[in-house]
Amino acid sequence: MKKRIALILTAVVATAVLLLGGATLAFGGPGSRLINDDGAWVKPGSLDDGKDLQPQASITLGQAIASAKAAASGQLGQVDLEHYRNQLVYMVDVGDQEVRVDAADGGVVALSPRD
Repeated sequence: MKKRIALILTAVVATAVLLLGGATLAFGGPGSRLINDDGAWVKPGSLDDGKDLQPQASITLGQAIASAKAAASGQLGQVDLEHYRNQLVYMVDVGDQEVRVDAADGGVVALSPRD
């Protein structure tokens, strides 16, 4: 009887470990961080608003993030693609700054404190 209880307990613990491990991987693996964006948990650097404008951008999201991180320091937050002063820009949250990166050439257009 004790062997049976030990076997059942081992199976329950193994199942719990597998479920928790799967949940960890589903949310980006160990060490990853999610940010709360308008009530939804997303990966930093993911494009939030402006997905419909992406075909008009000449640079990639990754290039825009690299330009923004070169201009400001801190943790990466959300990214939006929007019109700013008659230009299409990626607005990248880096630390406590909003970095606007020209979606045509990757140049930094503006740097301002986050709201």
